[in-house]
Amino acid sequence: MFPSSIGLGSVCLGVGSLGEAFKRRSRIRHLMAVGMVGGSLFFASAVEAFDLNDVTIQAKQLAASAYVPEPKIPEALSQIDQATFERIAIKPSAALWPTSRFGVSPIAAGYVYQQPVDIYEVTPQSVAPIVFNKAKFDWPSPAFAQTVPANLGFAGFSVDYPLSGQDSHDVMITFLGGAQFGVVAADQVPGAHARGVAIDTGLPQGEKFPMFTKFWLVRPASTDQQLTIYALLDGESLTGAYEFVVRPNGAQVDVHVTANLFPRNGISRVGLAPMSTMYFYGQIGQRPVGQWRPAAYESDGLLMHTGEGNWVFRSLRNPAELRINQFDADGIRGFGFMQRQTRFCQFEDPISRFEKRPSLWVTTEAGFGKGKIVLVQIPTNSDVHENQIAFFQPTDPVDPAHPISFAYTLSVGDGRVAEEPLAEVRRPLIGMVKTNPDDKTEKAYRVNLDFAGGKLSGLSSNSPVIAQINTRDTATVLEQAVIPLPEAGHWRLSMLLAPTGKNEITIDANLALGKKTLSETWRYELPADVSRFGQMK
Repeated sequence: MFPSSIGLGSVCLGVGSLGEAFKRRSRIRHLMAVGMVGGSLFFASAVEAFDLNDVTIQAKQLAASAYVPEPKIPEALSQIDQATFERIAIKPSAALWPTSRFGVSPIAAGYVYQQPVDIYEVTPQSVAPIVFNKAKFDWPSPAFAQTVPANLGFAGFSVDYPLSGQDSHDVMITFLGGAQFGVVAADQVPGAHARGVAIDTGLPQGEKFPMFTKFWLVRPASTDQQLTIYALLDGESLTGAYEFVVRPNGAQVDVHVTANLFPRNGISRVGLAPMSTMYFYGQIGQRPVGQWRPAAYESDGLLMHTGEGNWVFRSLRNPAELRINQFDADGIRGFGFMQRQTRFCQFEDPISRFEKRPSLWVTTEAGFGKGKIVLVQIPTNSDVHENQIAFFQPTDPVDPAHPISFAYTLSVGDGRVAEEPLAEVRRPLIGMVKTNPDDKTEKAYRVNLDFAGGKLSGLSSNSPVIAQINTRDTATVLEQAVIPLPEAGHWRLSMLLAPTGKNEITIDANLALGKKTLSETWRYELPADVSRFGQMK
């Protein structure tokens, strides 16, 4: 049984079963290697206050010793498939906090989630461990249940909240696997994920995946509008202490994150506020042979607010080989993956529902000074894997003598979570044309960008809107035109670009009215060999 001090009741505010929650996930997209912290459990019978400082003390002490991964779960449970794992469900009567608007459903370890985590409940009176009890779960079959050890443990947990209505039970945030957590707003399905930290992502030595090994859930009052979660991170390279304050906020969900990181050794690349998403095909390039859907992606671009009214949108792609882009970001205001395509007809997939995937936006606070935004794009031949990763990499060295503290707010919702005042890029249309009908080798790119919303709204169709195009001498702009499309509510920038040499073409383009910038800047790269464009996905 769970300890009575945890306050388990007979009424469940959860989703009914974890199986239902996982059915909302079309698939597991990003699997991570994970580790677990050793050492004694934190426990107190009476506590006046528990906060981030308590977790920070543990993280700092842990960083002074070598990393020791904990043993994994029995091999038989790690060999089950995803469908079997999704059939493992906590019983409704075992969910935490039945009288609160926030319901917590622990998730049993198994499948790729092979190293259990410790979960505690924090009240003004105590910090008490939530004890795993296999009798509190429904298993795929009685025979399967007999294979489950009594001390199997938890892989993580999900939190539900009535996002879509007073009587709804919507999964809002899930901590499951490594340092990853997923958040969705009302009427959305799981998509892009956030992470606690990224280590050596995209580097030759290989990425490292630290893990949240302990969680402390602060029990909310029945009227509370936010939930506080503390977490301890452990891995080969560093440890960390985290505070997550989760707050539903109208059509979006905000998660305020405060973190202190303690490196065990020097780290080549640390990524703060990392996030990952999937881009298979659809926005630019050809549809892969045999694919019936018009498009398959969770996010269509990376948006960055670099300050002084400058907003940059970098469309995503599925590259032929590993690709890493770095953008100057000293004092960056915000960044995130956007899903701007929100109509079913753009994907035609009633199972994956890519048009319902969330946009993620980071509003930076402390710790985001000098540095750069790194975008890592990994080739993929399916929509299973999250192959796009973005994060802020600080310029200052990261080693035991230089611990890191930072804070930011992660906002999750539709494409408006960034509160961008400028017109947005709605879709890029790119093709190849011959510049000389008699010469098959002379080719150029026809690039059409549609912009809408923001400062373009309300302009008359005869307004003298102009284009600002910068190719950094990698291409010659043979033609350019700005065309109003009132029937669609868009303005189109059409460009004809001819490569100037063998270097990759880089493009920055936006719309302006006189000296007033009207739109975000669309940033992209194209092969210098125009014939290679047809090979892009």
